Amino acid sequence: MKKIDLRKIQVLKIIVEEYLKTGEITGSKSLLKKHDMGVSSATVRNDMAALEKMGLIFQPYNSAGRLPTHRGIRVFVDYLMEHMNSVFVEAENAVLARQETERLDDALYHIAARLTKATKEISFACVPSVGTNYYLGLSHYLERQGPSLGTETYGVIKVLENKHRFIDLVSGLDFPGKIGVFIGEENVIPELESSAMILKRTELDGKTAFVGILGPLKMDYAFNIAALKNLP
Repeated sequence: MKKIDLRKIQVLKIIVEEYLKTGEITGSKSLLKKHDMGVSSATVRNDMAALEKMGLIFQPYNSAGRLPTHRGIRVFVDYLMEHMNSVFVEAENAVLARQETERLDDALYHIAARLTKATKEISFACVPSVGTNYYLGLSHYLERQGPSLGTETYGVIKVLENKHRFIDLVSGLDFPGKIGVFIGEENVIPELESSAMILKRTELDGKTAFVGILGPLKMDYAFNIAALKNLP
């Protein structure tokens, strides 16, 4: 049988694993939806066509999906036999990465919860390198605004809900030392020109993290700065 390149092996592996788990066919679009291979749908379709010519997969009916042939399953099993150690290492690394992310998420949540409980302000904790951010305390902010919610209130909500933009803002703020205070237009984003932010740069599981408080200009700066300083 003609030698298969690594990407085609990966495509075959995914098709076989999907079939063994669900019995369902796999199409190029559904494959790329679940697995980031860094190639286009057309490239995957070409790989599927090549695998079909080799007799490793087939099209059960007139659709874009494919199922493995017995021969395809045999090639998959032979691949496992030859690369079993690396397959287990990959699986173990995936589990460890997932556990690390969950641990990080829990840590960020507890930091934000502790800070907002102490300050009664919007508190957040984020790790830019993994794109994770938690914020709490919005209810305190809205309660203080009362029945007249101005445009700045909606601006704050809009900024917080756009997670990636907010993380970029926070990680892009320049300040000496561990703690910085940004008042009004110093926050860079127009929606926060009527707000103040106190920010602490720290380390969490070996990654750079930012913990902060976002609130009105008339906040208790002394207490809030002290609350951030007392966080580990």
